[in-house]
Amino acid sequence: MADTFVKPPFYLSARYLNDVNDSLQGGLITALPSSVNASQFQQNIPGDRIILDDATALALSDTTVGTLYGGIYMYVNTLSSSTASPARGTACFYTAASIGGANPAYQFTADANPTTAIPTFFAGVFINAITKGNLGWIQIAGIASCLFDSALTATANGNWVSVKVSSAVASCFDCGAAVGVVTLSALVGTAVTLPAVSTISQVAIWRGFGRI
Repeated sequence: MADTFVKPPFYLSARYLNDVNDSLQGGLITALPSSVNASQFQQNIPGDRIILDDATALALSDTTVGTLYGGIYMYVNTLSSSTASPARGTACFYTAASIGGANPAYQFTADANPTTAIPTFFAGVFINAITKGNLGWIQIAGIASCLFDSALTATANGNWVSVKVSSAVASCFDCGAAVGVVTLSALVGTAVTLPAVSTISQVAIWRGFGRI
């Protein structure tokens, strides 16, 4: 069963969750006819989250893009000035400006933040390619599809997974990295299928529900 942290119902501007690539917040509908008894704010706004079970996630999957699994998904705005482009399986990071303060922007980026050497502002995983500056859904908890780097510390199923420090592939993941302050801060979860280099594999994200 699907559920939501915010307001029901959530709105899909595409048939599948992993096809959403909105150039306008909430999709292309920006106004409603006067005869329609509804509000624009029934549409998604950045920060909205939904909970999907496995069956609902599969039903909302464009399997030509990838299969979605049960977990928590969040609607986000991406940074148009990022160097890396959001792509399926890559890490999504929040920026310092996107959290806290009077007007948090819920703006996220494919660039490692705060730096590639300290990629600890991890927010979730992109479930599809999103045009820089557009809006779409990321996964912040549950079984996610994560892209591993071209060089891994370990390739053991059940090992811990963290965001790769100074990765060869932008915003990807490592498995079994030596425990340290950065590794613990960049911890994502546990590999639930055998990780392989330069391959998207399943990871259980135990990090939490993300930003409230």
